[in-house]
Amino acid sequence: MPTSSGRSVRSAAFAACAVGLSLGAHVTAGGEVPDVLALLLLGVLVEAASSTFAGRPRGAIATAVALLSAQVVLHGAFVMAAPAHMAHGNHLPSPPMLVAHTVAALVLGVLLARGERLITRVARVLVPVVVLRPFRPLPVRRLVIAAPGDVPRLRPAVTLHDLSRRGPPDRCLASRT
Repeated sequence: MPTSSGRSVRSAAFAACAVGLSLGAHVTAGGEVPDVLALLLLGVLVEAASSTFAGRPRGAIATAVALLSAQVVLHGAFVMAAPAHMAHGNHLPSPPMLVAHTVAALVLGVLLARGERLITRVARVLVPVVVLRPFRPLPVRRLVIAAPGDVPRLRPAVTLHDLSRRGPPDRCLASRT
């Protein structure tokens, strides 16, 4: 998506993933869910900050590094939004938490980087089919059964007239009486 709409879609997808990942990690660590208005504001801020990053498609590592940076900033914002309700007293992450955040950012970075290519490929295949298919005339299909002309017609040895009981008696039956 090299256009400006591609930039905005890429930036919005990055912001939604960054805020969602940070919120999931924050709630999993025992934090409270911030107010919806605060989440929307953070999403808009991340989207605005990532719009220059989203100018062109990035690789998985660059996207993962940007996601890790956004997680650090968003973690601080979540802590400042509700400092009294935090379950973890110190605000420094433990080594397992750092590993979990890094793995989650790498996985999400790969999904974001590869997902755009996948969507582009699917769109290249499906858009012409969806757009052009309604305007194509449907093929006319008629069942035509034609008997070959050179095959002689076979007549049955016994006809319906021979099997009928109506009419005068047969000559051989009449001569016996």
